[in-house]
Amino acid sequence: MPSPRTAADQSRVSQVDRADRVIAPTEARFSAAGSFERLMEHLPAAFAVTNGMQHTLVYANAAFRKLLTLDGDMRMGVPIESVFADNERAEMLALLDRAFRSGLVSRNRTIEPEHENDLLLRCTVWPDLTAAGKTDNLLIELRAATQDEQRLGLHRRVAERLLLSAMREEEAAAVSHASQLVAQFLEAEGGRLSASLDEDETLEAMSHMSLPHFGAWCFVDVLEADNTATRHSIVHPDPAKQKLLDSLGERWVPTANDDFGIFAVLRADAKSTVIASEDFVLDASSLDPIVLKALQTIGVGAMLTVPLHVGGAIAGAITFVGEGDRHRASAEEVSLAHELANRAEMAIERARLHGQAIAAMDRAESANRAKSEFLGMMSHELRTPLNAIGGYVDLIAMELRGPVTDAQRKDLDRIRSSQRYLLGLINDLLNLTKIGNESVAYEIANLDACEVLQASVTMLEPLFGQKGLIFDGVFCSNTINARGDRERVIQILVNLLSNSMKFTTANGHIRVDGEESRDRVMFRVTDTGIGMAADKLGTIFDPFVQLSDSLTGKYAGMGLGLAISRDLARAMGGDLTVRSAPGEGSTFTLTLPRTSVAQLPGRDASERRQNWSNERGPGGESLSL
Repeated sequence: MPSPRTAADQSRVSQVDRADRVIAPTEARFSAAGSFERLMEHLPAAFAVTNGMQHTLVYANAAFRKLLTLDGDMRMGVPIESVFADNERAEMLALLDRAFRSGLVSRNRTIEPEHENDLLLRCTVWPDLTAAGKTDNLLIELRAATQDEQRLGLHRRVAERLLLSAMREEEAAAVSHASQLVAQFLEAEGGRLSASLDEDETLEAMSHMSLPHFGAWCFVDVLEADNTATRHSIVHPDPAKQKLLDSLGERWVPTANDDFGIFAVLRADAKSTVIASEDFVLDASSLDPIVLKALQTIGVGAMLTVPLHVGGAIAGAITFVGEGDRHRASAEEVSLAHELANRAEMAIERARLHGQAIAAMDRAESANRAKSEFLGMMSHELRTPLNAIGGYVDLIAMELRGPVTDAQRKDLDRIRSSQRYLLGLINDLLNLTKIGNESVAYEIANLDACEVLQASVTMLEPLFGQKGLIFDGVFCSNTINARGDRERVIQILVNLLSNSMKFTTANGHIRVDGEESRDRVMFRVTDTGIGMAADKLGTIFDPFVQLSDSLTGKYAGMGLGLAISRDLARAMGGDLTVRSAPGEGSTFTLTLPRTSVAQLPGRDASERRQNWSNERGPGGESLSL
């Protein structure tokens, strides 16, 4: 409700204002019989009268009704705003409220149309003041704007829209430019934080962070495993202020009552941003006097602290220090601080994972060295008594200690067989430890693939017939050359052939192949043995892995042959792989680098190779192509 106007207030109203006021009749004066109503009804000017603060329409002449309605019919006793369009309504109510509350005349005010093609209206409002100085009624005049006023209004609206559009475009461009600068800033900071996988270096990079326009420096608190906190070294761009910070040494450390930093984050449950009070001042009672003096000299304003989470737990906090005259961080600065913290979290987590991986690898290598050293020592210790056992067996068999019966000779053969078996296992252990310690010497040279294959087969020829196996032959072009250590390659092939013989039953087939590609040579040993399930193929090259579950069963052994063979192959720049299926046999492939043309001696290939076409296996099978 408007405040009643006093006599003193009324006396200050100018004579012009008094002349403009109309002592309008009340609603009762506009009776059908009144001559004033008849006069107003036929005036060409559009007039209406409202009553009260709700601007209830109590009278509208014909010109007013026709100006606002198509049929000239207008309901009385309703708020006058109901006869105007939506956008006109707000302007009209503001104009009426001003006149009703102030008691002042509003002359020739523009009422903007809802659409550009609609009629532009001009409005004048006269308040009706009672003897007590209160406003009861308003007399309203409406008229259609002249053509000049219409043009000026249209020009003004177009100019306002153009100006508003330009301001919006300028604001959008400014926002886009600011977003681009923020993106570039975050990208640069993220790259700098990720430059190293060392955690200490990552923390050092974090110490150089800052928030543009807020403060040029920050400090990082790190939460230790025992829930104590460490403040990392602080970097300030001003050399003089940096000297002051350096002089503090270990004096300025995180304390439980700090309103900023790691302990403030912990008190805030580590979920939200922690912002020091805008009235923040250095607490002289809780600070070392030297620290207090240094910080006052540097100038410390508002502090913005954001938490650092690593692995789902709080790992520390970054506190950005505002300049001395900064009392509050803006919403944009808080958002930017969080983005920086997110990048710092990822950098720390990456560095910690890298450190954990390095530590785990060091532990594994240390354990592997210890294991290898133990196996090497035990192997050497076991070889001595085994060699002694073999020597004494030979002495007894030679009857140097007296006559030996046939039964005793059979027992001696069993002892010798077991001794050689154990000695072979120990030699495998020694080979494994030597390869693991990289103490095996390799003599890499050009190899005739067919010759190496045949040499490997020759060493085991008698065993094919003893086991009732069919050897299909050596299939290899006489032009294939590989690079490798001949003795090691033969060792691998003999092991693969022995392995195939072990797992192939009588009347089964074994064959060897040599093939070359653009830069590799493949040696294959194929059998029709028991084969292996797919889940075994990934583990058979691991040390001490057995195809059979029992070490004393049909296929006894320590499971070192394939592990040693693959390590030897890889040491020569090659590899050892397998294809197999249960009941369908296995194919082991030794891959080695191929000899280039430049590395071959200047002789015809046919002069450098043996022809295996006339060689025959123990069962009469062909060894040729």
